[in-house]
Amino acid sequence: MTRLLQALREAGVLLLVATALGFIYTAATEKGLFARPAPTLPANTAGLLAPTMVTRDQAHAYFNSGKALFIDARHDFDYKLGHIRGAINIPLSIYQTKKAVLDTIPKNRLIVAYCDGAECNSSIEVSVKLAKEGYTDVKIFFGGWREWMESNLPIDKSP
Repeated sequence: MTRLLQALREAGVLLLVATALGFIYTAATEKGLFARPAPTLPANTAGLLAPTMVTRDQAHAYFNSGKALFIDARHDFDYKLGHIRGAINIPLSIYQTKKAVLDTIPKNRLIVAYCDGAECNSSIEVSVKLAKEGYTDVKIFFGGWREWMESNLPIDKSP
């Protein structure tokens, strides 16, 4: 009988440790109970044309049209490892220092911003900043670099 009680006690301890580790993992990865809600765009205020989300197929159609300017909102290091062909790099973290580049882009130009994918909100934040600065045709490719790569669509790598 004591062996059974000892086995039950050990199983209980293992169960508690496994549960604690599970909670720690889901909290650290922001999954499960700790998942962040899906990002939302700010409400359309004062005539601001809020950016809209586009799918991979829509982003690819814009790419094929040659009319869209793709903006990679990831860090420079990630951009150099690979980016959508022809995209320019305007990381959210140094957005203000890229004003000279932005000033060369017509306000009515079709712009598609992206970053790493669903785990990254930089494309949303960059798009909102662009809209607030008067850019009127801003799209967000929320699937981003990860989805583009997985679909084997055209890419470039920087030296």
